[in-house]
Amino acid sequence: MDAAANVTVQVTLPQSLLFDVGLSRPEASDALFSAFVLSLYRRDRISAGKAARLLGIHRLTFIRMLAEEGIPYLDYTPDELEAEIMAVERWTPQ
Repeated sequence: MDAAANVTVQVTLPQSLLFDVGLSRPEASDALFSAFVLSLYRRDRISAGKAARLLGIHRLTFIRMLAEEGIPYLDYTPDELEAEIMAVERWTPQ
């Protein structure tokens, strides 16, 4: 299967929902695509870099998007954070 090929997925929404929030079909489609990509990222199914590429935005813009949505970019457990801090403290620039 060609990784660059697109697939169309049909989603049925109440027309009143789009009308109530003032979204056009293309705007709703874009919002649903963004939500899908964010969901995949949240579940560790794709990386931040891949999510940014799918959305057609710079990685830093994606990180800002995560902050706006309240989604952590770095989601360490306490043990992982401790190990990361220790690794940084041991690192010496050359």
